[in-house]
Amino acid sequence: MFSLSEIKDICDKFDIECNQISDVIDTSRSEEDRRYNYKINNSYFLKINNSKAINEVFLEDIMNLTLRYKEIGVYCPSLIKDESGKLVYFYEKEDIHYACYVEECAPYKVYSSKGNTIDYTFKKAVVGHLGKLARLFSNINLSQTKSMWSLIELGPFDIDRDEKQENFDTLVNALKKCQEDILTEKLIIANQQIRKQIEKFLEQLPRCVYQGDLNESNILVDDEGVFKGIIDFNMFGTEVNINCFLNETMYYLEKVDFDTLTVQKIFSKMEQEQEKMLSEILKCYQLNSLEHTAWRYYKKIIYMSFYPNVCLWNSMLLKHQHVDKVLKLINIILEM
Repeated sequence: MFSLSEIKDICDKFDIECNQISDVIDTSRSEEDRRYNYKINNSYFLKINNSKAINEVFLEDIMNLTLRYKEIGVYCPSLIKDESGKLVYFYEKEDIHYACYVEECAPYKVYSSKGNTIDYTFKKAVVGHLGKLARLFSNINLSQTKSMWSLIELGPFDIDRDEKQENFDTLVNALKKCQEDILTEKLIIANQQIRKQIEKFLEQLPRCVYQGDLNESNILVDDEGVFKGIIDFNMFGTEVNINCFLNETMYYLEKVDFDTLTVQKIFSKMEQEQEKMLSEILKCYQLNSLEHTAWRYYKKIIYMSFYPNVCLWNSMLLKHQHVDKVLKLINIILEM
């Protein structure tokens, strides 16, 4: 963490007189991935982290993207430049280099769902803007940064494999521990074949720049709970449109689904909830023939390796809970 004097020194570089610090948030994941947010004067957020991915080009791309969101009526906080006209200020502390940047505080509150379940009706209202963004800005001034959702192409936080492959590998390991060798082999072959198909048209598919992580903590609403804006662009990047659409509309499986529903009803629920959200996106965006062809490959690989769902499967497999249902659901997905 940073001392008051250090925070004031950094704020001075952005021509901000630091009179109050509140809502200190530490979202660090490890010593190599330190992330600190400080609310300054109830007007700004000072964000400090040691990721090498955060640089001037990265933040300029975010600033340009927020302007696009504002153009379609979605609020995003503005980034503040420092005294030299830069968006990022580098600060050294204990031989560690930190990237520091400042954004304005939003005039809206962060969305909070009732209970622990996802409100898919609300989510449908949120994801609709993706179609507007894709309709206006597909293949225009794309960022070199790839989004969190990227398949085959690596995002800034990926090391040697994309996020979906990493999730898939954890599922394979869980199945191996359960000695499900036949299903494991079928999954591995299917994953390889689908990736080869996607590679055939990857470069030709329309793409756009997106925020890339529409989870609840990044959604802003007004006092009536109406969707107004988005925060947190650290996972932003250029993404294949249909890949973004399918990821952002995925149904998050819950243990209660396995407690109360048949496997076929679980699968139907996954598809039905996704279709409702996709319908809102596709009101504004028309798929071309290549996207229609690639759609089923993207959908299948996402269904096999969507992080929250894979985590649930792995947990239930290792705890010997609803193992038969998990295995049957994975087989249904394989046969999609």
